[in-house]
Formats: sequence, C-alpha cells, structure tokens
Amino acid sequence: MGISRRAFLTGSLSGATVLVLAACTPDAPSPAPTTGTPTPAPTPTATPPAGVSPSGFLRSSWADDAFARGASSYLATGSTATGRLTLAGSLDDRLFFAGEAVAARHGGTVYGARASGFDVADQIAAVATEGERIAVIGAGIAGATAARALADRGFDVVVVEARDRIGGRVHTVTDGSWPFPVELGVATLFGDAAPALRGALALAGVSTVRLGGDVEARTADGTATDLTAPLAAALATAAAWPAGDGDGRSAREVFAESGADDVSSAPDSTGVSDADRVAYLLDEILPARYGAEAGDLARSQIGDDLLPVDATLVTGGLETFVTGLLDDLDVLRGSTVVSVQYGDQGVGLRLATGESLSADRVVSTLPLGVLKEGAVEFSPSLPAGYTAAIDALGMGDQETLWLRFDRAFWSTEATVWAVLDDTAAYRLFVNLLPATGEPILVALTGGDSADATAALDDDAAVEAALTSLTPYLDLLSASPEPTGSPSGDPSATPAA
Repeated sequence: MGISRRAFLTGSLSGATVLVLAACTPDAPSPAPTTGTPTPAPTPTATPPAGVSPSGFLRSSWADDAFARGASSYLATGSTATGRLTLAGSLDDRLFFAGEAVAARHGGTVYGARASGFDVADQIAAVATEGERIAVIGAGIAGATAARALADRGFDVVVVEARDRIGGRVHTVTDGSWPFPVELGVATLFGDAAPALRGALALAGVSTVRLGGDVEARTADGTATDLTAPLAAALATAAAWPAGDGDGRSAREVFAESGADDVSSAPDSTGVSDADRVAYLLDEILPARYGAEAGDLARSQIGDDLLPVDATLVTGGLETFVTGLLDDLDVLRGSTVVSVQYGDQGVGLRLATGESLSADRVVSTLPLGVLKEGAVEFSPSLPAGYTAAIDALGMGDQETLWLRFDRAFWSTEATVWAVLDDTAAYRLFVNLLPATGEPILVALTGGDSADATAALDDDAAVEAALTSLTPYLDLLSASPEPTGSPSGDPSATPAA
C-alpha cells in the first residue's frame, strides 16, 4: 500500500488523539494545568532566547493520572485489532465494555470511543427489556454516548464517574486569560470519521476552526529543510513490505527489513541527511502520534494520519459536548468503582466509599491503562481471552504543552514545526496563529520524550520549550520585549 505525500501530511494532533475516556479512582494527579510543584528535575543546560516569555501555559499529565494511566491505546508489537474485538464482547449479557480501546472501528481515537458507545447501546437493547436499570462506569465520551443512547431507548440509566468533572480524557480548560477554551485531551478532528463528529459539534453549538496544511522543518541554526517528501517515501516503502509469519514485527523492525531506513547518511546543503529525517520520523513523529516508541508499535500502525495538518481544531469546548449528552441523567461524580460483580441475578458495583449500587446490566468504559493496573476487581474474574487482550494492547502516553504569547516572534505561517535538533527537549510544535489569529504554540511529545518532559517541573518545562523553539523565533530581534510571565491556570477544574 503506497502512501502519498498528501496522505502523510493529513493527520491528527497527537495530544489530541490523546484520546478519550472514562474513570476509576479518586484523589489522582490531574492533567489540568500544573500550577503546583511537580517532582523536580534537572533544568536543561541550554537557555531560552532572551526576551521571550509566554504570558500563560497549560500542561497535560495523562501518564500520572490514576483515572487513565495513559492517553490512548495502541496496537503493540504482536497485538492485532482482534484484541479490541474480544474486549468489545459481553460477559453473560450482563457486563459490557466500551471505549476507544475496545472500538471495532477507529480504535484508539475519539471516533472509536463514540462509536463504541453507540455499539454497546445496540448490544444491550438486543438482550434487555425496556425499563431495566443500566449502570455506566465512566462519563467520558464513550460512557456519555452510551448513557444517552440507552436513556433515549427507555432504559433507567445511572452513570458512575470517579472524577469530579465529566469528560474523561476529553478535558477542556476554560479561563478568561486564554482566547478560547484549551483542550488538554482530544483537540483535533481529522480523517473520514471527522464529518459526523464535526456535524454533531455544530448542532451542539461547539465552534471549530480549520488548521492549515503546511509543515516546516528547521535545523538548530534555523535553516529550513525538506521533511515531508523523504518521509512519505520511507513510509510507503515500509507499508508495502510483506507481512511476516504472525505479523509480529514492530514498526522499527519493518523499517529496517524493508530498507525504508536504508537511506543516505550524507548531509545535504541544509546539513540534514535522509537518515536524519527517517530517524526523526521513528523517534519523534510516531511516538507523538501513538504515545509509544517505534520499537513497541505493531507494524499495522504504520500509515498516514501522522501530523496535525488539514485538521479541525475544537475551539468551543469539546467537554461541553460530552456534558450535554448527560443532561437530565443521573450522574454520580466522585464515585470510584472498586469491584464489579455480575451474574444471572444482575450486577453489583462496590464503591471506594463502601457504598453499593445494583443494576440489571453494566457498561464499563474503564481506560485500558486502568484495566492493566487491575484497579477494579471483577467477580467472576475476566476470562483468559479478555485478560490476554488487555495485556497485549498498549497504553500510550502523549502530552501537550500549550504556550500563549502576547505577540508572535516567528515569521512562518506553517501549521506544524519540526525541530531537527537532537538536543531539543520538544521537537514538534503546532502553530495556531494562522488558524485562530492568536499567538499560541502547542508542543507535542509522546513515548520516551513525553516521559522525559513530564519529569520537568513547570519552570523547567517552559524553559526547555522556549529553548527548543529558538530556530523559529526569527522576528525576535525586530520585536519589543513582551510583558507577562509564565503562569499556570489556577481556576481550572481538576482533571481525572
């Protein structure tokens, strides 16, 4: 299967297919703006450009979030989509699963999460009697979609949510110092599944804007260099490589075996070689997209939809859309489920408070990371096929750092900025100025890079990002020094 240059460019915001979902334990770290004092880490040795200081910043922290334990699921080496389908099945027609990790279509995405909510409602409607009580664990987009669809069919629905807010990994921060609500989870819509959700958002009055389609790459000294054409060629070579026995090879292994990474290591006139470009794809782009290293990704994850260009940015608050689905429904916030008992007589949920809840059937939208952790006890235990699927699928970490400036210090109107500098802590940025008119940059990290930047405290993270941006701040000398200093967002609702 060949991959065109245009296909390579069309894709998703990684902290945005920072995907979705539900809930499970209280008193957890939050992906809300970090305004406290995270674990200290060494400050980068490089220093940011003088005169550049953001007037505000927001950070996600999904890996540390006990309600999610990661941003979204991915197909790990040796796993296939069959594992998702296994988890999508019901147990005794009493326990059902939904969410991006179990989605039969568009797994690992907000679309998959939403579709799974509709699908599980269909499954329940096929075996249940109108008026039955259905408990839904988790008020993310999957749980909210399922709850609304079931309630509209005449079922008595109760939603049990561990967080104090609705939305799950859809997390909107609204604050007057920012020109529009900031999405620390899902932020962009793209691909053939986007129109349906865009249409639903429009009907709900949630505004969106279209991002541009330009990608620019610069070296440490600010020299512009081509990135997309060589990478489209490498992706096409890897994607066309025949599958091996069991198709258990990783994306990195397929690049090596297919010769996709067998390119010239000789620098061109810009000082960058094709080997450098392919390394950037494997070490930065794929991890930012899926939240895992290329050596951990199944070869089936090699494809297009890698960069956030020609995508739709949600600017009107995606969380409000999820909240709207639950209007007039019974939602128990701050209620952590610690055990699920299911059988012929129905379902019993035990909460961390010691309280119990009974229902005829239950939908679990617990994130894959929570299921992997075993934070919720199932009785009887999940069958071996379910536990094997949970173990085989991967839970990725994708993080975002939003930076707001009083004025732009850059001249490029490209949407995606690639930093071809191995010493930079942040090497992939999204420029929102052309689409929104606001000087806002979003740094994307995934996999090992996300782990490394997450270890930085707030000041060090902002400093590292500004240092990484040096190749793009070419209007700095012509601009007066801005006012303002980095600040978090103390008014934001705690995330879960």
